[in-house]
Amino acid sequence: MEDKQALFGHKETLCILDAGAYIGEMALAYRRQFPQARILALEPYPETHEVLLRRTNGFNIECYRMALAEQTGTANLQVFNHAPANSLLTPHPSRGGVWGEGILKPCGSLPIQTISLNDAFLQFDIQHVDLLKLDVQGLEYKILNGAKELLKSGGVDFVFLELILMPTYNNQAELSAYFHLLEETGFELHNLYNLSSIHGQLRQVDVLFKRKKEP
Repeated sequence: MEDKQALFGHKETLCILDAGAYIGEMALAYRRQFPQARILALEPYPETHEVLLRRTNGFNIECYRMALAEQTGTANLQVFNHAPANSLLTPHPSRGGVWGEGILKPCGSLPIQTISLNDAFLQFDIQHVDLLKLDVQGLEYKILNGAKELLKSGGVDFVFLELILMPTYNNQAELSAYFHLLEETGFELHNLYNLSSIHGQLRQVDVLFKRKKEP
């Protein structure tokens, strides 16, 4: 938060899009840090969305029961016994060795509404996103890849990602793919946060990318 405050300075017209808002911890933290910001929080799972609504009531946070995804439409959300692990990706067979047996136990699936980043700009009348926060359990790459032209055009200034690096979901992207995509669309690495390791190997990290300044 301190880094983000320093990067945004005293700008009063921030727009923050929080995809994978869960029960609103980050959305509420952003509200405390940036009192005048427009904050949009997307959370597709019905039970956690209801908690999100209750916790953010009165804080002027726009909450939507949908998932940011590569395309707009519907998709099946994979539900686990640990709700923060819910994902549009199916579980990887090796996940137990990464997170512990029983932590990501599948409990079924349910259809949810999805929206692409491009369509989110249109549907929610967004002109510009200062901070795009993605915590979507392995789907981060697909979302960004589906909005390459928007990113290249300067529609987003900062991208904050929770990246899972060890096998947890099928078809999750490699770390190098994120760096390549974000460099291609005009971003550079700013910092790493909240490193999580197991047996000496990095399994998850939060990464902040910022738009490169024009030369």
